[in-house]
Amino acid sequence: MIGKVIKYTFDNDSALNTLFGGRVFPVVGAQSQTTPFAIYEVVNITTSMTKESDSHIDDIDVRITLISTKYSDTQNAVEYVRSAFVRMDQTIGGVKVKSCAFEGQRDLFSDDERTFGSQVDLQFRISRD
Repeated sequence: MIGKVIKYTFDNDSALNTLFGGRVFPVVGAQSQTTPFAIYEVVNITTSMTKESDSHIDDIDVRITLISTKYSDTQNAVEYVRSAFVRMDQTIGGVKVKSCAFEGQRDLFSDDERTFGSQVDLQFRISRD
């Protein structure tokens, strides 16, 4: 369900769409994919429980990997992701996002592909009611 939110935001945020042009994929991207592109994966889902039932609130940890042949693209993309997602409070495609927090970032480089990357960790709080 969080994939709807990520795809929608990448397609509708002007900075993200200008840079990525809709190239955002779940779990894995093709090796021959045009850069820049982004890959997202759900790392963990934690459901808050009460004594009597499920609270209908999920905390979803998501890692977004941003790939480009230019280091500056990945660094700009991190800022675009933070601007578009952090403090989000809206419903997208039936998914009720109550909040989104920035959890961290790390840089990557692939000698084989000659590409730079940045991974951004976000935590979404989703209401399932």
